[in-house]
Amino acid sequence: MTQLNFQQMSRAELRAYILEHRDDEQAFHAYMDKLKSEPVLANGTLGDLEDSARFSELLERVQKTKQERRRSDF
Repeated sequence: MTQLNFQQMSRAELRAYILEHRDDEQAFHAYMDKLKSEPVLANGTLGDLEDSARFSELLERVQKTKQERRRSDF
């Protein structure tokens, strides 16, 4: 059997693999590591959290980015 290189797989490829091989713990851990190492969806300061208008803007940006990523994963 050929050893797969999970680090070279895209997030979507690795997710698809895990869905087909649910008992592969090594793949699962590689996927969790990949999710953990992704860049932050939004950046800001603590002051932004106190400003309700700025917070709403950041929240909308995060939600939009998550939706786009979900679409690209399938």
